[in-house]
Amino acid sequence: MLRTYRSLLSALLAALLLMPLSAHAVEDTLDYGLYWFDGNNQSVKAVEADGTVNNVPRRFYDPSKPTIVHFHGWQPGSATRGDGYDREDFRFVWGNEDVITSTAWKNKGWNIAYFYWDQFADESEVKDAEAKMWSANGPRGMRYRLSDGSYSTQYSPNKSVGQIAFEQVTAALAGNTSYYVRFSGHSLGNQLATIVAMKISDAIYAGTAGTNVMVDRLELLDPFWSQDGKGYLGDANGDGANDWVGERTRWMIQELIQRHNTPVTWYKSSGIQDVWIGDKNTELEGMVTFIHNRFWYLASADYLNKHNHVVPWYFRSMASAAPEEVTINWWGGRTLTGQNAASASTDDGRINAMMGDQYHWDQVEGRYTADPVDDQFERKNY
Repeated sequence: MLRTYRSLLSALLAALLLMPLSAHAVEDTLDYGLYWFDGNNQSVKAVEADGTVNNVPRRFYDPSKPTIVHFHGWQPGSATRGDGYDREDFRFVWGNEDVITSTAWKNKGWNIAYFYWDQFADESEVKDAEAKMWSANGPRGMRYRLSDGSYSTQYSPNKSVGQIAFEQVTAALAGNTSYYVRFSGHSLGNQLATIVAMKISDAIYAGTAGTNVMVDRLELLDPFWSQDGKGYLGDANGDGANDWVGERTRWMIQELIQRHNTPVTWYKSSGIQDVWIGDKNTELEGMVTFIHNRFWYLASADYLNKHNHVVPWYFRSMASAAPEEVTINWWGGRTLTGQNAASASTDDGRINAMMGDQYHWDQVEGRYTADPVDDQFERKNY
């Protein structure tokens, strides 16, 4: 018995000595960056971590076609969910609906992509994930989460997610001949989309990037900004206080509008900014096209799904005509104005015309269905 025990112990020690030295029970894996999608929700990596641009089949990326890049938001628990490293994509499953929302985009001649930063965004505290978009020196540095729930810095980059995304997007689109790029950002991802758009604008002005990668439209899908000044941002305007991420985002959007007349839409689908630690960023509402989505097919207190369902709503809206704009008569009847409201399929000129503090738009039809095809929006005075 003792000999058997010693044999087992020796075998165990030998096995331990042969194991790679690691603080984690799982392989230390980090994957992030731009992924192209086809119309069947299949994806391929666009750019490697070392900056190598992959040559991919034309069904994923065609340099002659317009491009939309989507930036996801906070991803708490995603690394440990399911079989590990769970990621968003363009498939929407809800009730008896199962829709691949990228299909309509591909059918209409678009390139469509996700920028993934999910392992960096997997933090229990939203502000820790938020910081990584702006700086590599925030409260958690550039640590990333593994599928066993632990965090690692072994392969952490020495630059912010915003800088990484800028470098990858401009590299992937360097040969684009369509001269049309659109960004969308959900929740925290609105900040990332704006950061990258601003970096591209600055690079174009500096002569280090071509105008073919300029962001031609910016879509903020139920955006989120946390309250309070951030030490990693500093005090850019010299008011004696650290900047807020909401005001930094607002300044960038204002600059993009002044420089390029960029169409910008804010789709508000939940009260996520109104509770907890959210910054309402009310001043930004009057600069952009401001839309209230009303997802009444969800429970009134279901903030989480109302917050998340704006993403499939937006991408699904490319499959149908732009929603109708209406006004309400004094007796309660609705009158079509002959104009469109905002969606993915609304043209840029119309989005530009809707911007400013004169009107905002409130969904009054299609509130009980997830399909945007029956939506109408009432034009309201501010």
